[in-house]
Amino acid sequence: MHWLDSLAARFLVTRQPRFFEDGWGSSALLEKLIRGPVGFAFPELSEVTMSQPRREGHLLIQEGGFPSPAAVGSLPESCREARFQLLLPHDAGARPPVCVFLAASGDEGFGLRRFIAKELAHYGVGSLLLENPYYGSRRPPEQKGPAVRTVLDLLLMFRATAVEATALLGWLLARGYPKVGISGYSMGGSIAAYAATMFPLPAAVIPLAAAHSSAPVFTEGVLSALPDWEALGRTTGGPEAARKRLTELLSAAATTALPPLSNPHRAILVAARRDGFVPSSSTLRLLQHWRGAELRYLPGGHLSAFFTGRSAIIRAILDAFSRVEALQLPPEEPPSSQA
Repeated sequence: MHWLDSLAARFLVTRQPRFFEDGWGSSALLEKLIRGPVGFAFPELSEVTMSQPRREGHLLIQEGGFPSPAAVGSLPESCREARFQLLLPHDAGARPPVCVFLAASGDEGFGLRRFIAKELAHYGVGSLLLENPYYGSRRPPEQKGPAVRTVLDLLLMFRATAVEATALLGWLLARGYPKVGISGYSMGGSIAAYAATMFPLPAAVIPLAAAHSSAPVFTEGVLSALPDWEALGRTTGGPEAARKRLTELLSAAATTALPPLSNPHRAILVAARRDGFVPSSSTLRLLQHWRGAELRYLPGGHLSAFFTGRSAIIRAILDAFSRVEALQLPPEEPPSSQA
Protein backbone atom coordinates (compact mmCIF):
# COMPACT_ATOMS: atom_id res chain seq x y z
CA MET A 1 0.00 0.00 0.00
CA HIS A 2 1.22 3.49 -0.84
CA TRP A 3 2.01 5.60 2.23
CA LEU A 4 -0.52 8.26 1.19
CA ASP A 5 -3.34 5.70 1.14
CA SER A 6 -2.32 4.56 4.62
CA LEU A 7 -2.25 8.15 5.90
CA ALA A 8 -5.64 8.88 4.33
CA ALA A 9 -7.08 5.78 5.99
CA ARG A 10 -6.06 7.01 9.44
CA PHE A 11 -7.55 10.42 8.71
CA LEU A 12 -10.83 8.96 7.45
CA VAL A 13 -11.25 6.72 10.48
CA THR A 14 -10.93 9.66 12.88
CA ARG A 15 -12.75 12.37 10.87
CA GLN A 16 -15.20 10.76 8.46
CA PRO A 17 -18.78 9.97 9.60
CA ARG A 18 -19.51 6.26 9.57
CA PHE A 19 -21.31 4.70 6.64
CA PHE A 20 -24.60 2.85 7.24
CA GLU A 21 -25.38 4.39 10.65
CA ASP A 22 -29.07 3.57 10.08
CA GLY A 23 -28.38 -0.05 9.17
CA TRP A 24 -29.47 -1.94 6.09
CA GLY A 25 -32.61 -0.16 4.89
CA SER A 26 -35.70 -1.81 3.43
CA SER A 27 -35.18 -5.56 3.02
CA ALA A 28 -37.70 -5.72 0.17
CA LEU A 29 -35.91 -3.01 -1.82
CA LEU A 30 -32.52 -4.57 -1.11
CA GLU A 31 -33.70 -7.88 -2.52
CA LYS A 32 -35.08 -6.13 -5.59
CA LEU A 33 -31.81 -4.29 -6.28
CA ILE A 34 -29.51 -7.30 -5.96
CA ARG A 35 -31.52 -9.17 -8.60
CA GLY A 36 -29.80 -6.99 -11.21
CA PRO A 37 -31.09 -4.26 -13.50
CA VAL A 38 -34.45 -5.93 -14.14
CA GLY A 39 -36.91 -3.19 -15.02
CA PHE A 40 -34.09 -0.82 -15.91
CA ALA A 41 -34.57 -0.91 -19.67
CA PHE A 42 -32.49 1.49 -21.75
CA PRO A 43 -33.67 4.85 -20.38
CA GLU A 44 -34.45 7.96 -22.38
CA LEU A 45 -34.18 11.47 -21.00
CA SER A 46 -37.00 13.97 -21.14
CA GLU A 47 -37.25 17.55 -19.99
CA VAL A 48 -33.51 18.19 -20.14
CA THR A 49 -32.81 21.84 -19.38
CA MET A 50 -29.60 23.56 -20.44
CA SER A 51 -28.22 26.95 -19.47
CA GLN A 52 -26.73 29.32 -21.98
CA PRO A 53 -23.05 28.39 -22.57
CA ARG A 54 -20.38 30.46 -20.85
CA ARG A 55 -16.72 30.71 -21.74
CA GLU A 56 -14.02 29.76 -19.24
CA GLY A 57 -10.56 29.74 -20.81
CA HIS A 58 -10.59 27.18 -23.61
CA LEU A 59 -13.89 25.66 -22.43
CA LEU A 60 -17.53 26.28 -23.19
CA ILE A 61 -19.56 25.25 -20.13
CA GLN A 62 -23.28 24.58 -19.79
CA GLU A 63 -25.23 23.57 -16.70
CA GLY A 64 -27.86 20.90 -17.25
CA GLY A 65 -30.54 19.05 -15.36
CA PHE A 66 -33.27 16.45 -15.83
CA PRO A 67 -35.64 14.29 -13.79
CA SER A 68 -33.82 11.06 -12.96
CA PRO A 69 -35.04 8.11 -15.06
CA ALA A 70 -34.10 5.78 -12.18
CA ALA A 71 -36.87 4.29 -10.03
CA VAL A 72 -38.46 7.46 -8.66
CA GLY A 73 -40.33 5.71 -5.87
CA SER A 74 -37.07 4.45 -4.37
CA LEU A 75 -34.91 7.58 -4.47
CA PRO A 76 -35.34 10.24 -1.79
CA GLU A 77 -36.99 13.44 -3.01
CA SER A 78 -33.71 15.36 -2.80
CA CYS A 79 -32.05 12.93 -5.24
CA ARG A 80 -34.62 12.92 -8.03
CA GLU A 81 -33.48 15.94 -10.01
CA ALA A 82 -30.18 15.14 -11.75
CA ARG A 83 -27.58 17.84 -12.36
CA PHE A 84 -24.59 17.91 -14.70
CA GLN A 85 -22.04 20.11 -16.41
CA LEU A 86 -21.16 19.81 -20.11
CA LEU A 87 -17.66 21.09 -20.87
CA LEU A 88 -16.66 21.37 -24.53
CA PRO A 89 -13.55 22.75 -26.23
CA HIS A 90 -14.64 26.16 -27.48
CA ASP A 91 -12.80 25.80 -30.80
CA ALA A 92 -13.95 22.26 -31.64
CA GLY A 93 -16.18 23.38 -34.50
CA ALA A 94 -18.48 20.40 -35.15
CA ARG A 95 -19.72 18.54 -32.12
CA PRO A 96 -16.75 16.72 -30.55
CA PRO A 97 -16.53 13.31 -28.88
CA VAL A 98 -17.75 13.48 -25.26
CA CYS A 99 -16.74 11.40 -22.24
CA VAL A 100 -19.21 11.03 -19.37
CA PHE A 101 -16.97 11.22 -16.28
CA LEU A 102 -18.46 9.96 -13.01
CA ALA A 103 -17.59 11.01 -9.46
CA ALA A 104 -15.26 9.22 -7.09
CA SER A 105 -16.34 8.47 -3.54
CA GLY A 106 -16.66 11.76 -1.67
CA ASP A 107 -16.31 13.86 -4.85
CA GLU A 108 -19.22 16.25 -4.44
CA GLY A 109 -19.64 18.98 -7.01
CA PHE A 110 -17.56 19.12 -10.18
CA GLY A 111 -14.25 20.71 -9.17
CA LEU A 112 -11.99 17.66 -8.97
CA ARG A 113 -13.12 16.17 -12.29
CA ARG A 114 -12.58 19.46 -14.07
CA PHE A 115 -8.83 18.76 -14.02
CA ILE A 116 -9.45 15.85 -16.39
CA ALA A 117 -12.04 17.78 -18.44
CA LYS A 118 -9.69 20.70 -19.05
CA GLU A 119 -6.92 18.44 -20.31
CA LEU A 120 -9.24 16.38 -22.51
CA ALA A 121 -10.48 19.59 -24.12
CA HIS A 122 -6.94 20.32 -25.34
CA TYR A 123 -7.26 17.13 -27.42
CA GLY A 124 -10.70 18.00 -28.78
CA VAL A 125 -12.72 15.80 -26.40
CA GLY A 126 -15.57 17.16 -24.28
CA SER A 127 -16.67 15.98 -20.85
CA LEU A 128 -20.02 15.57 -19.17
CA LEU A 129 -19.79 15.59 -15.36
CA LEU A 130 -22.80 14.09 -13.58
CA GLU A 131 -23.46 14.76 -9.90
CA ASN A 132 -24.38 11.52 -8.15
CA PRO A 133 -27.62 11.17 -6.27
CA TYR A 134 -26.82 11.45 -2.53
CA TYR A 135 -23.99 13.91 -3.28
CA GLY A 136 -23.75 17.71 -3.30
CA SER A 137 -27.00 19.40 -4.27
CA ARG A 138 -28.64 15.94 -4.36
CA ARG A 139 -27.66 14.95 -0.83
CA PRO A 140 -30.52 14.10 1.59
CA PRO A 141 -30.66 16.67 4.40
CA GLU A 142 -30.08 14.09 7.14
CA GLN A 143 -26.90 12.71 5.50
CA LYS A 144 -23.53 13.88 6.81
CA GLY A 145 -21.13 14.44 3.93
CA PRO A 146 -20.81 11.52 1.52
CA ALA A 147 -21.49 8.85 4.18
CA VAL A 148 -24.78 7.29 3.11
CA ARG A 149 -27.08 6.28 5.95
CA THR A 150 -27.96 2.73 4.84
CA VAL A 151 -26.67 -0.05 2.64
CA LEU A 152 -29.82 0.44 0.54
CA ASP A 153 -28.77 4.06 -0.06
CA LEU A 154 -25.39 2.90 -1.38
CA LEU A 155 -26.98 0.46 -3.81
CA LEU A 156 -29.56 3.03 -4.90
CA MET A 157 -26.82 5.60 -5.55
CA PHE A 158 -24.79 3.07 -7.53
CA ARG A 159 -27.73 1.86 -9.63
CA ALA A 160 -29.33 5.28 -10.18
CA THR A 161 -26.00 6.83 -11.23
CA ALA A 162 -25.49 3.99 -13.72
CA VAL A 163 -28.99 4.43 -15.15
CA GLU A 164 -28.55 8.21 -15.46
CA ALA A 165 -25.12 7.82 -17.05
CA THR A 166 -26.49 5.32 -19.57
CA ALA A 167 -29.31 7.71 -20.43
CA LEU A 168 -26.84 10.57 -20.88
CA LEU A 169 -24.74 8.52 -23.32
CA GLY A 170 -27.83 7.96 -25.46
CA TRP A 171 -28.85 11.62 -25.14
CA LEU A 172 -25.44 12.76 -26.38
CA LEU A 173 -25.60 10.48 -29.41
CA ALA A 174 -29.13 11.64 -30.19
CA ARG A 175 -27.96 15.26 -30.14
CA GLY A 176 -25.33 14.52 -32.80
CA TYR A 177 -22.16 13.93 -30.80
CA PRO A 178 -20.38 11.32 -32.96
CA LYS A 179 -18.53 9.36 -30.27
CA VAL A 180 -19.26 8.85 -26.59
CA GLY A 181 -17.39 7.20 -23.76
CA ILE A 182 -17.68 6.68 -20.03
CA SER A 183 -15.04 6.89 -17.33
CA GLY A 184 -14.57 7.69 -13.68
CA TYR A 185 -12.09 7.21 -10.88
CA SER A 186 -12.51 4.81 -7.95
CA MET A 187 -16.26 4.50 -7.27
CA GLY A 188 -16.84 6.49 -10.47
CA GLY A 189 -14.82 3.93 -12.40
CA SER A 190 -16.76 1.04 -10.88
CA ILE A 191 -20.10 2.64 -11.79
CA ALA A 192 -18.78 3.48 -15.26
CA ALA A 193 -17.98 -0.20 -15.81
CA TYR A 194 -21.46 -1.21 -14.64
CA ALA A 195 -23.19 1.40 -16.81
CA ALA A 196 -21.13 0.43 -19.88
CA THR A 197 -22.42 -3.12 -19.59
CA MET A 198 -25.99 -1.78 -19.73
CA PHE A 199 -25.39 0.49 -22.75
CA PRO A 200 -26.30 -1.19 -26.06
CA LEU A 201 -24.42 1.14 -28.45
CA PRO A 202 -20.65 1.49 -29.07
CA ALA A 203 -18.86 3.56 -26.45
CA ALA A 204 -15.33 3.94 -25.13
CA VAL A 205 -15.04 2.49 -21.62
CA ILE A 206 -12.25 3.61 -19.29
CA PRO A 207 -12.71 2.50 -15.66
CA LEU A 208 -9.95 4.04 -13.52
CA ALA A 209 -8.90 2.47 -10.20
CA ALA A 210 -12.14 0.49 -10.39
CA ALA A 211 -13.40 -2.56 -8.52
CA HIS A 212 -15.56 -5.35 -9.94
CA SER A 213 -17.80 -4.88 -6.89
CA SER A 214 -18.14 -2.58 -3.88
CA ALA A 215 -17.80 -5.62 -1.60
CA PRO A 216 -13.97 -5.78 -1.32
CA VAL A 217 -13.77 -1.97 -1.04
CA PHE A 218 -15.92 -1.94 2.10
CA THR A 219 -14.72 -5.23 3.58
CA GLU A 220 -11.02 -5.54 2.61
CA GLY A 221 -9.54 -2.14 1.65
CA VAL A 222 -8.79 0.82 3.89
CA LEU A 223 -12.47 1.82 3.72
CA SER A 224 -13.38 -1.36 5.62
CA ALA A 225 -13.01 0.70 8.81
CA LEU A 226 -15.76 3.12 7.78
CA PRO A 227 -18.96 1.02 7.91
CA ASP A 228 -20.78 1.16 11.24
CA TRP A 229 -20.39 -2.54 11.91
CA GLU A 230 -22.14 -2.27 15.26
CA ALA A 231 -25.27 -0.78 13.66
CA LEU A 232 -25.22 -3.39 10.88
CA GLY A 233 -24.67 -6.19 13.39
CA ARG A 234 -27.71 -5.40 15.55
CA THR A 235 -30.04 -7.33 13.26
CA THR A 236 -27.60 -9.88 11.84
CA GLY A 237 -25.92 -11.42 14.89
CA GLY A 238 -22.91 -9.18 15.33
CA PRO A 239 -20.19 -7.44 13.28
CA GLU A 240 -18.76 -10.58 11.66
CA ALA A 241 -22.17 -11.74 10.48
CA ALA A 242 -22.80 -8.21 9.21
CA ARG A 243 -19.55 -8.27 7.24
CA LYS A 244 -20.56 -11.55 5.62
CA ARG A 245 -24.02 -10.26 4.69
CA LEU A 246 -22.63 -7.01 3.31
CA THR A 247 -20.22 -9.00 1.14
CA GLU A 248 -23.10 -11.10 -0.19
CA LEU A 249 -25.32 -8.10 -0.94
CA LEU A 250 -22.67 -6.01 -2.67
CA SER A 251 -21.30 -9.00 -4.60
CA ALA A 252 -24.76 -9.68 -6.01
CA ALA A 253 -24.74 -6.15 -7.44
CA ALA A 254 -21.27 -6.54 -9.01
CA THR A 255 -20.41 -5.70 -12.62
CA THR A 256 -19.22 -9.29 -12.98
CA ALA A 257 -22.78 -10.44 -12.19
CA LEU A 258 -23.85 -8.88 -15.52
CA PRO A 259 -22.98 -10.17 -19.00
CA PRO A 260 -19.55 -9.03 -20.25
CA LEU A 261 -19.13 -6.18 -22.70
CA SER A 262 -20.14 -7.09 -26.23
CA ASN A 263 -16.88 -5.59 -27.54
CA PRO A 264 -14.29 -5.46 -24.73
CA HIS A 265 -11.62 -4.22 -27.17
CA ARG A 266 -12.97 -0.69 -26.61
CA ALA A 267 -12.35 -0.94 -22.84
CA ILE A 268 -9.11 0.14 -21.17
CA LEU A 269 -8.84 -0.43 -17.42
CA VAL A 270 -6.30 1.62 -15.48
CA ALA A 271 -5.15 0.55 -12.01
CA ALA A 272 -2.69 1.83 -9.39
CA ARG A 273 0.05 -0.64 -8.50
CA ARG A 274 -0.01 0.13 -4.75
CA ASP A 275 -3.71 0.79 -4.30
CA GLY A 276 -4.84 0.58 -0.68
CA PHE A 277 -8.51 1.25 -1.45
CA VAL A 278 -9.24 -1.17 -4.29
CA PRO A 279 -7.62 -4.62 -4.00
CA SER A 280 -5.73 -5.52 -7.17
CA SER A 281 -7.55 -8.87 -7.27
CA SER A 282 -10.84 -7.00 -7.74
CA THR A 283 -9.63 -5.13 -10.83
CA LEU A 284 -8.25 -8.39 -12.22
CA ARG A 285 -11.64 -10.07 -11.79
CA LEU A 286 -13.19 -7.35 -13.95
CA LEU A 287 -10.44 -7.81 -16.54
CA GLN A 288 -11.04 -11.55 -16.63
CA HIS A 289 -14.78 -11.00 -17.01
CA TRP A 290 -14.16 -8.62 -19.90
CA ARG A 291 -11.83 -10.95 -21.73
CA GLY A 292 -10.15 -8.91 -24.47
CA ALA A 293 -10.05 -5.64 -22.53
CA GLU A 294 -6.72 -3.94 -21.82
CA LEU A 295 -5.23 -3.24 -18.39
CA ARG A 296 -2.68 -0.48 -17.78
CA TYR A 297 -0.93 0.33 -14.52
CA LEU A 298 -0.05 3.62 -12.87
CA PRO A 299 2.73 3.95 -10.31
CA GLY A 300 1.76 4.90 -6.79
CA GLY A 301 -1.37 4.37 -4.73
CA HIS A 302 -5.06 5.10 -5.06
CA LEU A 303 -4.83 8.78 -4.16
CA SER A 304 -1.46 9.71 -5.64
CA ALA A 305 -2.09 8.01 -9.01
CA PHE A 306 -4.96 10.36 -9.85
CA PHE A 307 -2.60 13.33 -9.78
CA THR A 308 0.78 11.91 -10.81
CA GLY A 309 -0.70 9.66 -13.49
CA ARG A 310 -2.96 12.19 -15.13
CA SER A 311 -1.16 12.17 -18.49
CA ALA A 312 -1.49 8.37 -18.62
CA ILE A 313 -5.18 8.67 -17.74
CA ILE A 314 -5.72 11.14 -20.58
CA ARG A 315 -3.84 8.85 -22.97
CA ALA A 316 -6.01 5.86 -21.96
CA ILE A 317 -9.19 7.84 -22.58
CA LEU A 318 -7.99 9.05 -25.99
CA ASP A 319 -6.84 5.56 -26.97
CA ALA A 320 -10.20 4.04 -26.02
CA PHE A 321 -12.04 6.68 -28.06
CA SER A 322 -9.84 5.85 -31.06
CA ARG A 323 -11.25 2.31 -30.97
CA VAL A 324 -14.86 3.47 -31.37
CA GLU A 325 -16.30 4.26 -34.78
CA ALA A 326 -18.32 7.46 -35.07
CA LEU A 327 -22.06 6.92 -35.26
CA GLN A 328 -23.94 8.80 -37.95
CA LEU A 329 -27.24 9.42 -36.19
CA PRO A 330 -29.52 12.30 -37.17
CA PRO A 331 -29.38 14.78 -34.27
CA GLU A 332 -32.50 15.63 -32.34
CA GLU A 333 -33.64 19.20 -32.08
CA PRO A 334 -31.85 20.62 -29.03
CA PRO A 335 -34.13 21.44 -26.09
CA SER A 336 -34.95 25.06 -25.43
CA SER A 337 -32.35 26.75 -23.22
CA GLN A 338 -33.14 27.70 -19.68
CA ALA A 339 -30.92 30.09 -17.77
